Amino acid sequence: MSNDNKEKEVQVFEDEKKILLEHDYDGIRELDHPLPRWWVVTFWLTIIFAVPYWAAHTFFGAQSINEELAADMKEVVAQQAEYERKKGAFNMAEFEAYIATPKATKTGKKTFRRKCKACHGANGEGGVGPNLADNFWINGDGSPETIYKVIKNGIAEKGMPAWGPTLGKEGVFAVLKIVMDFKGTNPENAKEAQGTEYK
Repeated sequence: MSNDNKEKEVQVFEDEKKILLEHDYDGIRELDHPLPRWWVVTFWLTIIFAVPYWAAHTFFGAQSINEELAADMKEVVAQQAEYERKKGAFNMAEFEAYIATPKATKTGKKTFRRKCKACHGANGEGGVGPNLADNFWINGDGSPETIYKVIKNGIAEKGMPAWGPTLGKEGVFAVLKIVMDFKGTNPENAKEAQGTEYK
């Protein structure tokens, strides 16, 4: 096919002539449509942004995303600990005052029977969950403070639910009293020791 025939087959509108490229691909002519202005502006802005970003991370020790996340998580943990210290931390005086009330033991036994017996046994001898009557502890050291924390916040990876939101502070205190009462009782069919011994 001759070039003359090619030109006859190509229809170019008047407003397209100024953007018609010179090259020819088997009779196909190409129009050089410019990119939208917003796209070009965005493209150059990304390049402008990339220069200081590259310099900051290459020469000036800017934190990576993972380092920023680690720093943020550390701050979150610190704030949670501070909140816990102010609002939800274990208070021995408050615990002792509560367990001195007539309802403490009754509430504790009732709650333990309904919520805890299935895993820890009726007398704290253990079952699915650990033995609560010996001096061995998987989480914490067997002190009222650490037991309170486990009851309140749970240990998700061990299957221990967080009872704090369900029972409230007094409910947790009541269960804690029962657990403390189990210590050293040596119930029948007690589960083997688990964890670390604390005397």
